[in-house]
Amino acid sequence: MTHPDGTSPYDANGQTAGRRPQRQTWIWGMTGALAVVVLGAAGAVVAVDAQSNNSAAVRAVAAEYVEAVAAGDANGAERLSSDTESARPNAAPDPAAFASAEHISDSELGRIRVDFEAGRASGQVSYELGGSSYSDQLELRRTADDEWRVTSGLKYEVAIDASGGGALGLRGADDPLPSDAPSITVYAGEYALISHNPFFETTDDARVAVTSNADALFASDWIVPGADYAAEVRRQVGIAYEECAEQTDVWELQSCGIAAEEPSSKFSSSPAVDVSVEMTEAPTVSARDELSTWMEIEDRGSFRATYTGRDASGDEITEKIDLRASSADVEVTPTADGLDVAIYPY
Repeated sequence: MTHPDGTSPYDANGQTAGRRPQRQTWIWGMTGALAVVVLGAAGAVVAVDAQSNNSAAVRAVAAEYVEAVAAGDANGAERLSSDTESARPNAAPDPAAFASAEHISDSELGRIRVDFEAGRASGQVSYELGGSSYSDQLELRRTADDEWRVTSGLKYEVAIDASGGGALGLRGADDPLPSDAPSITVYAGEYALISHNPFFETTDDARVAVTSNADALFASDWIVPGADYAAEVRRQVGIAYEECAEQTDVWELQSCGIAAEEPSSKFSSSPAVDVSVEMTEAPTVSARDELSTWMEIEDRGSFRATYTGRDASGDEITEKIDLRASSADVEVTPTADGLDVAIYPY
């Protein structure tokens, strides 16, 4: 059998011509199809990977965080930040105190460098506060949920010493600074300081700027006794000595600050002598330091003591003696809303 063009459909071996090329064409076609599938899959992987490794998305998180801090929005900034790498106490700033502060302005976010393999990013941010310029480093981490969060920057741990300071606090906060904590965490801003204690007041222009140069906050630098402080100390000292005068034993009187004398030899038995004391003039105190948290007895006051017992014949006798307070140190400890006064005789 020959084709009209005179060629035979069989080859020299009697096989049908063209079968081998058709098989090769099929193989190459399948290979091409697989290549398209593989390349298509690779393209999908690249697309997904590009979506995850999106530098613009990381920068957007950093920019939104800076905007929240500049707006005084502590809750918004907290939603974009993470303290998973820090176990420090008091790591959550007080939203009301931050809202009452003067906030940063003219903030500018520099280039964000992203290490997608390590899940880390960083960049510089500059800002203005109180007429001065500052800069800080923002650090971000990628979470297990594939979200980027700020772990450092514009949020500072400030060392504090609020003990003996009259319950110093930040304006806007419901509570004073913690007296038992070494530090607080606050966002960048300028904070007004107030006294939560009615017997203390802040110094003029009691404001502190918290920036990347954050230092320490000492209550003694910003707070002083108020107009009613001395009168309250005197009142409590008087109450303490009135209570001391209620004791009926010489040793107990000496322990609480009244210099009671031992019964005289007129009494046959000292342990059997009853003592009653009346305070006729309360002792007064004087300041030992500027903050007046430590004071001392200045005028030891006066007390009238009556000793009642029996003489050697068994007859009841009495003896009246004028007493004074012992020398003593006086410690004044501010509380959230008052003063605690403790007397230490010596």
